[in-house]
Amino acid sequence: MTLTFNPEKYKELLARHLPKVIKTEAENEKALAIVEELMHRQQRTPEEDELYELLIFLIGNFEKSFYLQESTTPHSMLLFLMEQQSVNKKDIARILGSD
Repeated sequence: MTLTFNPEKYKELLARHLPKVIKTEAENEKALAIVEELMHRQQRTPEEDELYELLIFLIGNFEKSFYLQESTTPHSMLLFLMEQQSVNKKDIARILGSD
């Protein structure tokens, strides 16, 4: 049985969650929490599916621009990843081998 999309129910979902273009990490976290809630539902309604897809799009858009700035260089990305993983230059040299 295929469920029919109900614009009124979708409007209610939008009014409850107020999705918008994500501009901060806090807004991103809020959207991620809603997505996670929707992901764990056994059977989503067509309206919930639409909200889910919208939030995934907004999150992806934010993360693409926020986490990988155009000015990011391979060197700065490597330094960032090293810091996040508590890896130092000696660890990298040991992993890659030093010539």
